[in-house]
Amino acid sequence: MHVMNDQLYMIVGPLVLIHIFFITAVIKKNLSVIDTAWGLGFIFITLTGCFLNGWNNLRENIVMLLVTIWGIRLTSFIHFRNSGKPEDFRYANWRKEWGQKTNIIAYFKVYLLQFGLMVIVGTPLFASHLNNNQNLMWFNYLGMAIWLTGLIWESVADLQKSRFKANVKNQTKVLQSGLWAYSRHPNYFGEAFLWWGISLVSLDGTNLWAIIGPAFLTFLLWKVSGVPLVEKRHEKNPEYIAYKEKTPVLIPSVKLILGINKDEMRRN
Repeated sequence: MHVMNDQLYMIVGPLVLIHIFFITAVIKKNLSVIDTAWGLGFIFITLTGCFLNGWNNLRENIVMLLVTIWGIRLTSFIHFRNSGKPEDFRYANWRKEWGQKTNIIAYFKVYLLQFGLMVIVGTPLFASHLNNNQNLMWFNYLGMAIWLTGLIWESVADLQKSRFKANVKNQTKVLQSGLWAYSRHPNYFGEAFLWWGISLVSLDGTNLWAIIGPAFLTFLLWKVSGVPLVEKRHEKNPEYIAYKEKTPVLIPSVKLILGINKDEMRRN
């Protein structure tokens, strides 16, 4: 019963958060605000778990730190990126499709769905809370390295995309340099990769169900809500079509990276 209560307490924060953001979206008539809630929801989950454990679980405390750093970085980036801009094209298209029923449909199809996704993706956070083994193992340290790599990859990709879009001359162009030369969605790759790292940190060798979170997130980004929506937006762009033919969709090609590096070395 105690364990079940802890799990329920850990999801209260993101559930309240989702409703606050939904009310804000209705008032502002902008469904895009939900994007800012994504990182914050996981921070609430892991902070609640640490509080319930009295901050005495080393593995959970490490997971909390990793999630908080990632969540603050992502939340800040999305907030400043969307601030003062119109509703994201995805939500704008849905608003046209749903018409007067937009708010009620969005409540279930966007906001409550996002809450459910947080709970599933957040399985490593629940696993670390239930894990009382304080001895870190080699794969926990490997997970920290993977998390750091993913965080840097995602952050650099976001920065490169922001700088590219800031130039008005690039509004109709496709970014194909930097990390975007190695895969078409390096930001999504970094996001998925760092969550695999968080999952490894949460493991003690017995709670293997923690990998459900990153596996589900990778599937979502690759096949459902990430890559497909962006690719559909550019499906008639000749430059993007050419870009697709030479660049992997998500996982960077080692051969491509080495080939690009060799070309750069020749130019230098």
